Amino acid sequence: MFGIIDSNPGTPQRRYSVDDALGASMSSLSETGDRILHEKQFLLSAERGDIGSVRKLLELAKTPGALNINCVDPLGRSALHIAVENENIEMIELLLDHNIETGDAILYAIGEENVEAVEIILEHLEKIEKFNPETQGVEINEHSAFTPDITPIILAAHKDNYECIKLFLDKKATIPHPHDVRCSCKDCLHAKAEDSLCLSRSRINAYRALASPSLICLSAKDPILYAFELSYELRRLSYIENEFRSEYQELSQKCQKFSVNMLDQVRGSKELEIVLNHTTNAWEEVTQRKSLHLCHQLARLKLAVQLRQKRFVAHPNCQQLLAAIFYEGVPGFRNRHIVFKQKKFGVQSKYSQVLLILCVSISFPFLSIVYILAPKSSIAEFTRKPFIKFLCHSASYCFFLFLLILASQRINYDNIFGSSTTTQAGDLDPDRKERRGPPPTPVEWAILAWVIGLIWVEIKQLWDAGLHDYCYNLWNILDFITNSLYLCTFALRSVAYYQVEAEMRDPMMQHIGRRLQRRDWDAWDPTLISECVFATANIFSSLKLVHIFTVNPHLGPLRISLGRMVIDILKFFLVYCLVLFAFACGLNQLMWYYAAMRQQSMETLFWSSFGLVGLENLDIVESHGPTQWTGRTIFGSYCCCSIIVLLNMLIAMMSNSYENIYEQVMREVVYLYCTYQLTILTACSLFNTLETLFWAMFGLIDLNHFALKEPHAITEWTGKTIFGSYSCCSIIVLLNMLIAMMSNSFQYISVSRLIWPYAAKNFYCHISYSDFPTLDI
Repeated sequence: MFGIIDSNPGTPQRRYSVDDALGASMSSLSETGDRILHEKQFLLSAERGDIGSVRKLLELAKTPGALNINCVDPLGRSALHIAVENENIEMIELLLDHNIETGDAILYAIGEENVEAVEIILEHLEKIEKFNPETQGVEINEHSAFTPDITPIILAAHKDNYECIKLFLDKKATIPHPHDVRCSCKDCLHAKAEDSLCLSRSRINAYRALASPSLICLSAKDPILYAFELSYELRRLSYIENEFRSEYQELSQKCQKFSVNMLDQVRGSKELEIVLNHTTNAWEEVTQRKSLHLCHQLARLKLAVQLRQKRFVAHPNCQQLLAAIFYEGVPGFRNRHIVFKQKKFGVQSKYSQVLLILCVSISFPFLSIVYILAPKSSIAEFTRKPFIKFLCHSASYCFFLFLLILASQRINYDNIFGSSTTTQAGDLDPDRKERRGPPPTPVEWAILAWVIGLIWVEIKQLWDAGLHDYCYNLWNILDFITNSLYLCTFALRSVAYYQVEAEMRDPMMQHIGRRLQRRDWDAWDPTLISECVFATANIFSSLKLVHIFTVNPHLGPLRISLGRMVIDILKFFLVYCLVLFAFACGLNQLMWYYAAMRQQSMETLFWSSFGLVGLENLDIVESHGPTQWTGRTIFGSYCCCSIIVLLNMLIAMMSNSYENIYEQVMREVVYLYCTYQLTILTACSLFNTLETLFWAMFGLIDLNHFALKEPHAITEWTGKTIFGSYSCCSIIVLLNMLIAMMSNSFQYISVSRLIWPYAAKNFYCHISYSDFPTLDI
């Protein structure tokens, strides 16, 4: 027998035998086995909904060690979780009456969208004083399926459960707005250092809750404004956190959809006027004032344009109101025939659309003068109408382009204004084209006046919109560059004029003066530089007409598609420049000794992409066969990489982009059209040049057409640069875009099961039921 002897002699000795120890161990194992068996019965009864058995086991649990009512099954579910999943309200009340731990049971109830269970658990948490506005009584443990950042109101917002959200808002529960992604406070720095992924996921969970339509309706004072700002913030975050871009963009679109759904609830024009203005409680203002006065503000719609809420701006309700404002002063204009007068419902229309447009366009100088001299007259009020203002602006700009065309024709104004000599129309002035620093012509004075007016318009727009919003529109950047080029042109012309005048007063240089022939001019002469700058400005001014295409329903989608493909084009040119530089380095290293290729490798490879360089440029005088063969091999490899591979890759990229944006392009058109409407509310003959550029598209024009006999390198370089830019735009971009569009159209027709059968049956019916003459076979 073995035992333990107490070392204290004053106490009676007690011996523990092995049999006693084994008996105690068996008793403990028996009690543990009974407890596990009772827990299994307890969970199984809760699963089956056996109220009686559960009540008996709960009474048994009052005995210490007999049953743990907070036990969990292998899935980590307690009896309360099981009752919530089974939506057994009586079982939930019974368990809560016996003070079972709630843990994250309220989250399970919200996940099951069991509102009654949520109410019962919420009342229990308040009863035991565990509810607080921050955590809302949730205890997350190792068995929980939720992360610690998920609170009941966040989960209810994720489910967009209106009743659950209202329950927690009534209890003063809140969702803290996440800190800025670039925040450097102690909490954010600690969270990033501890677990950056957890911080990003918690931020996404918070924004997903804030984007809940039910939460916005219940908590936001101005739901539409809140949706605008949140959508804009989420779009900004999508560009900062690239790893979660799709999630943020999805939430941004969700906010836009909410604002559109709110706009669908508008029941009339009065309500629409209130929504589209800054003060949402302006019903009295709308009813008491003239509605058009308030409509012209459109602060909320302008904010939607500024925050790029395209769905909201493109909504039919907004478009109808905006169209009514835009065509104010010309009622029924859109319902009239384009060319002919139309009699409808017994009423003869006074004019057609074309007639009105022509009349206003021709009379825009008179309207502009009256608008300046008599701003309160009836004619000035008519000119202030948005559509009339648009026609005047368009007509003015078209006349400005006409002046640019006249300036490029080098008309002999001496013969027109008072000279006795006569020349045929279109002849060049031999004196003027050879004259250094010539004085401005009447057309150039008119161009200067128009440029000053355009600059004043840009200054007003910059003052009204602010620097950030002004620079956000790329067309404003183009206008700034164009106006700067015109100012540089006038400055250079002035420098050239006064420089020649100074030479005329100098006895030593008086014999040179203005009569120095052009071929003897210095390459950096201010007159030549001004011509280069003026030619570039003319191109930008003409391309500005593309912006007006937005108002056309047929040309607008084409411009939007091209604008959305800019990223693909930039990607292509990045890879193309890398290939160009790589092959140019190889050819330059190979041909450095031979004068034909020295310092021209990159230029030769660039122009070869358009078929303007032949193999004769690779011939060398010396009989170095391997060198010439290697050069031709490198040149052939470059042509394969640049023309066959890269251009086809660009076609595939543009085709994919066109397919991706084809469904959204009409929304983009309406959005930009609305933006435009809101803005309204606020060297040879020209024919020969056109002919040359046209045939250049087919590779029939070489670079010899741009070679100058005179040593004017800057002028020649500018001409080649303009020609190269034209080749890139017309051949690489526009033709590939046409291929992408045709590929998309063919794919759409081949997939559709209705278009071809309809066309075929239409043709059969036309053949069968029409009086066709007999065909001779």
